[in-house]
Amino acid sequence: MEQRQRPTPNKRATVAFAQPSTDGGSRSLWFDPPTDDQDRRPRLTRDRVVAEALAVIAEDGVQALTMRSLAGRLGVVPGAVYHHVRNKEQLQDLLLDGVLAEVDLDSSLAWTEQLKVLAHRLRQVLERHPGVAGILKTRDPLGPHSLTLAEALLSPLLAAGFTDREAGLAFFLLVDYTIGFAVGGTPTSVNERRVRDPAVRTQLHEFFRSLPPERFPALVAVGQHVWVDNRDERFSAGLDVLIAGLEHARDSPTAEEGRA
Repeated sequence: MEQRQRPTPNKRATVAFAQPSTDGGSRSLWFDPPTDDQDRRPRLTRDRVVAEALAVIAEDGVQALTMRSLAGRLGVVPGAVYHHVRNKEQLQDLLLDGVLAEVDLDSSLAWTEQLKVLAHRLRQVLERHPGVAGILKTRDPLGPHSLTLAEALLSPLLAAGFTDREAGLAFFLLVDYTIGFAVGGTPTSVNERRVRDPAVRTQLHEFFRSLPPERFPALVAVGQHVWVDNRDERFSAGLDVLIAGLEHARDSPTAEEGRA
């Protein structure tokens, strides 16, 4: 009975799969070591896009944030960024909502103290992210954290007896005051640099004292008390006046007649 002939081994396959290259040339995929994770670019996500956008604003200002420059910093083509955000406006809304999520909320205080605490915390968060307050003045974000903060500001006003219209006015008074203060307090502003530098501040005070008193009597007398490094004190004082004004307006006879 004839013996069946065995097929001839495929020498090329044997070489490719069984023998790694040792001549320093191209190596088989199967014997190459895996790429070190540290050499791999982090996966692009929406959170990473937003975080990098915040970094751009903090380092170079709002005007430096473009989709092209952001893509360059991320090491991707612009189209990859558009896969995660539709446009620059949506990117701004996303980063605003993320920043506002950092504001701690507390509903266990009296309405006046609750509003003061929220305003202080909002200012602190905005100043922790330079440039974001400027965007907030031009955008009206309606993300979940933005809405939660708005609810936390409006609820105590309604609970305190303000009408719907009065609560709406009071809400924007508080928000506009806080955002405006944060915008004006950037470390790069000329006034902030003046008052924060003791030497420059001293020169400024000497300048006011040297003015003609017959023409500028008020500046000569109190100039050194106006241009001082007291942002926290000024914010608290203005907020106290604002809240006291709201409380007085709520309790005024005219307001009570309007509610009747």
